[in-house]
Amino acid sequence: MSDDGVTTADSAVLACPKDGTAMVPVSRRGRGNMYRCPACGGVFLDLEAVRRRRAGQPPVWAPVVLSIVMSVGMTLLVRRLRRLR
Repeated sequence: MSDDGVTTADSAVLACPKDGTAMVPVSRRGRGNMYRCPACGGVFLDLEAVRRRRAGQPPVWAPVVLSIVMSVGMTLLVRRLRRLR
């Protein structure tokens, strides 16, 4: 399996997998990972850049677990404080 269409992370220009022409970024401010080929009109994602960006983020389920733990903890605290009065 070769990476003909994907260049290194230093290069901002990707080659179109269909015809090899240079693609232009589609997203705002050039920070996104979507590219459009001016020749064939195809839209492609740079999946390696997406993976690199997500590698530094916490898991998706972490905020959900934190919210559940905090809700249960606060509920137990309030019930205990009400019993003391």
